[in-house]
Amino acid sequence: MSHNLIVSLIAIIFASVSHGWNYKEQDKWPGYCQNAIAQSPIDLDERSMIRIDMKPLMFKNWDIEYNATMTNNGHTVLVELINKFPVSVSGGGLPGSYNLVQFHFHWGSEHTIEGNRKALESHFVTYNNRYKSLEEALKYRGGIAVLAVLYEESARQNDKFNPIVRSLQKIKKTKQKTEIKINPTKLLPREFTRFYRYDGSLTTPDCNDVVVWTIFSELVPISKDQVKQFSSIRDAEGKMLSQNFRFIQPLNGRTVFEIYTDDVCC
Repeated sequence: MSHNLIVSLIAIIFASVSHGWNYKEQDKWPGYCQNAIAQSPIDLDERSMIRIDMKPLMFKNWDIEYNATMTNNGHTVLVELINKFPVSVSGGGLPGSYNLVQFHFHWGSEHTIEGNRKALESHFVTYNNRYKSLEEALKYRGGIAVLAVLYEESARQNDKFNPIVRSLQKIKKTKQKTEIKINPTKLLPREFTRFYRYDGSLTTPDCNDVVVWTIFSELVPISKDQVKQFSSIRDAEGKMLSQNFRFIQPLNGRTVFEIYTDDVCC
């Protein structure tokens, strides 16, 4: 799929620059957001999880420095790699191999841990490569897999985050875009052998409930000042986007798994 087509699909599916919804009026969100029962994010409580062992996650072409575009789309900071070959993830109990489309950020975190919201959360959005496109994958349960990383506030800055943080000043206004160089693995935790897994949804309209969620248990440190830079982003109405997380959704009987693996493959 061409880079331009991917950008177009992202604009449509994730409501890139739209006045149709905002984080302050989540009760008015359209689509599946109000009625579907398998919604995200959720609170993560290990006391109620089921522990299982799985084969390791396998990351293909992640540990490379890519040219990328970083965009303020009015709802988040969106990063799209400019790559000529698939960046994919499989294993770890995922029902297939998934191609990375983009990653973006939420400040504070969308998922909480025993009611505790962390400073930041990144979402690496992938789609099952049995489908021709992200748009097609959205029609099927398990068509989308999101890898989530939670970051906790630290006294020291995270130097690996500097390419992102330094560029935020260039995209304060909606529709602004800049180019960066980024190695996706530098934003991930060091440890991949324990993570949480559940079936849920996109956390933005239309909240399609087709997502296999993987949330790494290891928290990544980030400084208070680095997180503060994200809140300088302006939304589609020109207002400061001080936070962009969806409220916690009920489990409605779903099972959350705590998964352990022996190793990780790249």
